[in-house]
Amino acid sequence: MSMAAFLFEALIGVLLVGAAVMCWRVDRRLKVLRDGQDGLKETVAALNDAVDRARAGLSALDRASKETGEVLEQRTREARALADELRLLTSSGETRLDRFERARRPQAASELPRDREGAQHPRERKQLKTLR
Repeated sequence: MSMAAFLFEALIGVLLVGAAVMCWRVDRRLKVLRDGQDGLKETVAALNDAVDRARAGLSALDRASKETGEVLEQRTREARALADELRLLTSSGETRLDRFERARRPQAASELPRDREGAQHPRERKQLKTLR
C-alpha cells in the first residue's frame, strides 16, 4: 500500500469515528425528545380533560342562566301586574277621597258651632262685633 492509500484509509477511519460520535449524539437527543414527547402527551391529555370539564361547566352555567332568566322574567311580569293593580287601587282611592272631601266640606261648614248671631268662625264673630 502506498502512503496516499494509507492516508486516505486513515482519513476515512477518522471520518467514520466522527460519524459514529455524531450518530451517538443524535441518538441521545432523539431519546430526550421522545421522553419529552411522552410528557407532552400527558400534558395534552390533561389539557383535553380540562377543556372537557370547562365545556361541561359552561353548558351547566348556560342552562342555569336560562332557567334563572325565565324565573326572573316571570317575576317581572308578576311585579308589573301588581304595580298596575296598585296604581289602579291608588287612583280609585284618591278618587273616592276627593269625592268624600267634596261631600264633607259643605257638612263641615254647617256643623261648626254657631253663636247667637249665627257666626261660625271666630273671624266672622270679630267682623260682626266691628259692625255693631
